[in-house]
Amino acid sequence: MVAVLLLLICCFEGFSQSITTDFAAAYDVEYPIYKKKNTEQFLLYINSKENISYYKSTNQYVLDSLKKEGKISGSDFMDGSKYDTALKEEVLRKNDSFTVYEKIVDAKIKYIEPESLKWTILKDTKTYSGYKTRKAFTYAYGRKWIAWYAEDLPLNYGPYKFCGLPGLIVNIYDEKAAYFFTLKIFKKKIKQVQLPKDNTYKKISKIKAKQISSNSLTDISGMVFDDPNEKRRMQKVIEKMVSESPRIDIE
Repeated sequence: MVAVLLLLICCFEGFSQSITTDFAAAYDVEYPIYKKKNTEQFLLYINSKENISYYKSTNQYVLDSLKKEGKISGSDFMDGSKYDTALKEEVLRKNDSFTVYEKIVDAKIKYIEPESLKWTILKDTKTYSGYKTRKAFTYAYGRKWIAWYAEDLPLNYGPYKFCGLPGLIVNIYDEKAAYFFTLKIFKKKIKQVQLPKDNTYKKISKIKAKQISSNSLTDISGMVFDDPNEKRRMQKVIEKMVSESPRIDIE
């Protein structure tokens, strides 16, 4: 898997709508889905000179690359489903704000959110994955988060919408340890990395984006039920599935 991640980080061709990276990282993200733990890997591309970063699921990265190469068609659901992710948000950090992109069924939506994390830095230190790290915490996205950042990597970046510490985030998790981000690879790398085609995404509010995401999971209007009780049972099953679906940001 490490070899695959190195290949993904090293061998990305340039695109017109892109950023030039000087660093690249890969994180393992452990999260609960339907009451079971799942681990998935995500990529973080950094342009430290312009203070830009881009975070995306490795699965979605691979799928988009295969589609561009014509190895998978956009209508090939079975092959495409192999690269699905339960955490579909792609996060572009730029100009002191986040643009969060998400594809929901056939819809492409985005919302913009300012950087507003306020960290409390503690005295606790430890060596983690070869890095000397210091502990910090913040309250954000509906939870308390504990982070360990590398003091010898003075880059104020991290996975998802976490940033603003005086060092790269090596490890971050919520207070209940339901969501756990761990740095697996970090290296200097100058590459052109494709960004989402911004003008193809509809800009909406964060609240509306979350409503659309939830509705996509709960909509049963296209189903036909002969028995009203069957419909109620289906609604309860779907509501249970939604409640057990992963959501990092619950604000």
